[in-house]
Amino acid sequence: MNLAHFHIDGSSRVGVVIEDRIYDLSAEARSAGVSVPDSVLGILAGGAGTLAVVQQVIDGAGQSFALSAVTLDPPLLPHDGKLFCLAGNYAAHIQEGGGHFAGKDKMTPHFFIKPWTTVIATQQAIRIPAVSTFTDWELELAVIIGRSGRDITVEDAAGYIAGYTIFNDISARELSYRKDRELQAGDGFFDWLVGKWPDTFGPMGPWITTADAVPHPDRLGMKLWLNDELQQDANTGQMIFSPAEVIAYISQFVTLQPGDVISTGTPAGVGHSKKLQLKPGDRIRGEIEGLGVLENSVEAR
Repeated sequence: MNLAHFHIDGSSRVGVVIEDRIYDLSAEARSAGVSVPDSVLGILAGGAGTLAVVQQVIDGAGQSFALSAVTLDPPLLPHDGKLFCLAGNYAAHIQEGGGHFAGKDKMTPHFFIKPWTTVIATQQAIRIPAVSTFTDWELELAVIIGRSGRDITVEDAAGYIAGYTIFNDISARELSYRKDRELQAGDGFFDWLVGKWPDTFGPMGPWITTADAVPHPDRLGMKLWLNDELQQDANTGQMIFSPAEVIAYISQFVTLQPGDVISTGTPAGVGHSKKLQLKPGDRIRGEIEGLGVLENSVEAR
């Protein structure tokens, strides 16, 4: 099942996407005389019972909109959840950046957090701030947490995954804000981190596909195009640490909650290794098998 937020005629709604149509879930539920949550997060947090009610409503639905007639919003609206990202979770990406892949047995997952102000929907614009002098893409599979947990085992981790979506971890590889002083200890790390934080640097969507519809998240094709030229072509099976291993690792430190997002890292093919950067006027399109298409334009802020 594909769950989305959308708006039409000035009204924000929650919907279910089937092929090229979207159903207004709240309206259909009212017609059926049943109650369903009015947000994607509420549906996911409700678990299998809520999803069963949603499926029943949609099975009896009589009206839908063409996807082309609505505007999709981010599939998770801003909330108190956390947005985690993995760094260096594909060996070829480590190597294209000049690093050495020492082997999984000598590594631990490296993760960081992006603010929700980075998140935009498909078809919305990535806006490059003046301080970013080299802006890059990173196509990633994102995991949506459906229930709270701490110290989760690898074996139990799948039971905490409510769904999946596409995420693009847009990154400012080079920054120009520090013009009047020399680099100090720690500046390089801070530059790397703050380069992940600008507004609009987290395209997400186009919707969330529930976990039951993704039986093999470890074998999904991933492709990203810049202005119709293929840049990334990989498979989620190339991850160093699986989503289950990442969930187990992060939950040692942080309680995971419904609506938390874990973006699992990017494969090889980013622009920095090719001296190819995003610029105003570009269009970028990412696809992950079975999860839809995430497409964004690029503007100057």
